Amino acid sequence: MKKILAVVLSVAALASTTSALASTYSDVPENAWYTGYVNKISELKGFAGYEDNTFRPDNQITQEEFVKTVVALTVGEQPEATGENTEPKRSWKNCWDSWAQPYLNKAMEMGLITEEDTDFRYNGLPCTRGNMAKIATRAFEYLKEEDIADTSTYAAKLKDYSDIPDKFKSYVLQAYGKGIISGYEDGTFRSDGILTRAEASSVLVRLIDKAERPNADETLYDYFGRKVTWTEPLRTDVPEQYQVSISDHDVISQANYNESVQLGGTPSDYCLSRSKAMMFEDLVLQSIRYDGDTITLTVPDYLPESQRWVISVGYWETDKDCDMTNVKNVKITEPGEYSFSGVKLMGGVIMTIKPQNSNSFTSLIEVTYEEPLSSERLDKPEVSFNNMHTHFEWVQGQGYKDYIKDFDGEIAYPVEW
Repeated sequence: MKKILAVVLSVAALASTTSALASTYSDVPENAWYTGYVNKISELKGFAGYEDNTFRPDNQITQEEFVKTVVALTVGEQPEATGENTEPKRSWKNCWDSWAQPYLNKAMEMGLITEEDTDFRYNGLPCTRGNMAKIATRAFEYLKEEDIADTSTYAAKLKDYSDIPDKFKSYVLQAYGKGIISGYEDGTFRSDGILTRAEASSVLVRLIDKAERPNADETLYDYFGRKVTWTEPLRTDVPEQYQVSISDHDVISQANYNESVQLGGTPSDYCLSRSKAMMFEDLVLQSIRYDGDTITLTVPDYLPESQRWVISVGYWETDKDCDMTNVKNVKITEPGEYSFSGVKLMGGVIMTIKPQNSNSFTSLIEVTYEEPLSSERLDKPEVSFNNMHTHFEWVQGQGYKDYIKDFDGEIAYPVEW
C-alpha cells in the first residue's frame, strides 16, 4: 500500500500547475529557488498557506510539523487521537499537542523516530537540519529505497562535515547523496541550523518525487560495485588536484563512453587522459634519487581503482653493460617506497600508468642513463616526455613544469595542471 501511495503522490507532484499556484502567495516570488517546491507541496496539501494569502517561506518549522507532514505524505493522514490510539507507543513521555500525537505514534511505528531520539520529546521545538536529515533518510528506507553503499564522496563535498554531530553524519550523507537535501552555496550543511518552510518544502517534494532530485536524470555508472556520476571524484582520500573522475578517462565524449558501457565496457578498459597520467608520473620522477650505488623512488597511492602503475627499472651490478643478459629488470606495479642497492650502471627508469584491463597508455616519462639502441654511457642522465621530441638533462627532484618552462619548441598535446 505504501509503495502505491508513493507512486500516486509522485504523479500528483509532476502534474501540479506551478505557475498558477505561485501567484496565490503574495510572499513567494516567481523566480525564487523554492517557488516550484512550494507549489508542489501545496498541491500535495503537505503545507497550507495562511489566511492573509502568504506562505511565509522563511518561518521556522517545528519538529511536530515536519514529522506530521512526512507521515501524511508517505502513508496518509492519521485519525484523530481517540480511544486506544491515544496511548503512547514509547517508554518516554512527551509534550506534543493532541493533534500531533497520532503522527508521533505512527512515526515510531514506521521507524522514523526511535526510543533513543529524545530530541523529539518536547513540544514546539524548531526542527534542525540534522533531525530533518535523520527523518528523511529513515522515510526513504521505510519506502524501500536502497541505501548508498559508499558515501565517502559526499563527505568530502561538505566543508563542515567534521562539525556534524556523529549521530547525524550517516543520515546527512545518505540524504545528501540521494539528492533529497542539499548544502549551502559555501559548501556547508549546517546541521544545527533551523529548518525553514521553504527548505522543508524542497526536502519533502524530493523525498516523494525522485524526478525532482538534483541530477535525477544524470547517468550513473557502475564503478567497482558502486554508482558514480560522470564527473564525481573516484577517490576523495587523495589531494584535490590528484582526484580523477570517469570524465578524465581517455574517451572521445560522454556519448562515446555511454555507448561503450552499453556494449560491456568499463572504466578499467580506458587509459587516463594524458594530463592526468602525467601528473601522477611526474610525482615519481621528482622522487627519484641516485646516490652512489643506490637508487630510490616513491610511487604514490593516488590512482583510482581503474588504473595501475607499471614502472620499469633497469640496471647492472657490473661496471660494464655490454652484456645485455646481465641487466637487472625490475617492474613496479604497486605504490610504495623502493630502493635498489649494488647499482654499478643505470639503464633507465620508465614511468607509465595503464588501465587494469589493458596495456595501452597515453603518457610516458623516462629517465635514461644510456644512449638509445647502444651501450654507450651518457655523460649525464636525460629525461624525456612522450609529448615532445626532445630530451632534457635530468635534474634530481625536478618536475615537468620546470623542465619545459624555458622550452620554446613544439609540444604535442600540451599538458596543463
